[in-house]
Amino acid sequence: MRESGTRVLSPAGMTTPLTPALALAYLRELSVDVRAAAVLDAAGSVLAGDAEAAAAAENGDDRVLVARGPNGLAIAVLTGSRALLPLLEHDLAAVAADLAVPPEGDR
Repeated sequence: MRESGTRVLSPAGMTTPLTPALALAYLRELSVDVRAAAVLDAAGSVLAGDAEAAAAAENGDDRVLVARGPNGLAIAVLTGSRALLPLLEHDLAAVAADLAVPPEGDR
């Protein structure tokens, strides 16, 4: 047991970047009803996931949630009727914020 006042520090932090494919897998694990999902670059090209989600987002489908991260990447999720929307919106924003831009060769 450590003494009170002792600082705890982990300089390593997160060691694996959240890739587009990993981000989608993580979202599918968190949500009850994700029908389709895609990670899009700033131009709207699909980096990972389903083209169905990208098309639904482009067409303004009201079943689609979209979150854009600070690096310009976006995640579009096509939801079903059982999705817990406030929770999914929160998870989507958190994952979009942590999403890493893939190297040019991986796009």
